[in-house]
Amino acid sequence: MNVIVNLIICGLLILVLLASFLYRKFIDDHDDHNIHLGANAIDLRVIDTQVQHTKRIEALSSLIKYLTIVVILYLIAIAGMASYSAWTAANM
Repeated sequence: MNVIVNLIICGLLILVLLASFLYRKFIDDHDDHNIHLGANAIDLRVIDTQVQHTKRIEALSSLIKYLTIVVILYLIAIAGMASYSAWTAANM
């Protein structure tokens, strides 16, 4: 494959990474950071919402971690392919 095609694919992966990071930040900003302890219905609803937000944030955090690793390895592979192409072109 061409290096430019690989860079476009890597750029799309970086956009997905940024979008997932911004979505995680959006969820974290709309979360209630106070601990609610009570037995009434409003507090129980807030606690359930906090639990759901925590699960989403944990899932997004692991997605961001693995996607960052994939992007870095993909960029290293692209750099290796470009270096090899330049090296073989120089030897001809």
